[in-house]
Amino acid sequence: MTQYAPPPAAGYPQPPMPPGPAGMPYGGPPGAPAYGGYAPPPPERKGGAGKIIGAVVATLVAVIAILAAIGFAMGPPVVAADQVELQIAQQYGVDATQVDCPSPLEGEVGARITCTGTDAGQTTTLLVQVTSVEGDTVNFTITPQ
Repeated sequence: MTQYAPPPAAGYPQPPMPPGPAGMPYGGPPGAPAYGGYAPPPPERKGGAGKIIGAVVATLVAVIAILAAIGFAMGPPVVAADQVELQIAQQYGVDATQVDCPSPLEGEVGARITCTGTDAGQTTTLLVQVTSVEGDTVNFTITPQ
């Protein structure tokens, strides 16, 4: 007569698996090399140098783009047309409403605009030309034409 042990109750740990042949863990010895006697090559490591170089290049491109955007946004100083009109009026001793400049004056050496001034019913054309730029200060000459 054969006796059978009852199965363990649910939730209890199972008994450990018996060791394999000659004391090896269950399942036997590790697999043998592939046919031909050579082990498979190790997996290729992806080099980190390419990723690092790519990250550095991307960062440099971003920095250059930001600096270019700031340079374009800030650009050279500009003198508003009403400020040029006020300077002309003060230099010639007339009211600023008697002077008209069609556009602002770019703060680049050699930039010019032509303004008109009216005094005692007589209109005069005035050439305004930038002579120097020092930081945000734009120096210019006013020459009647």
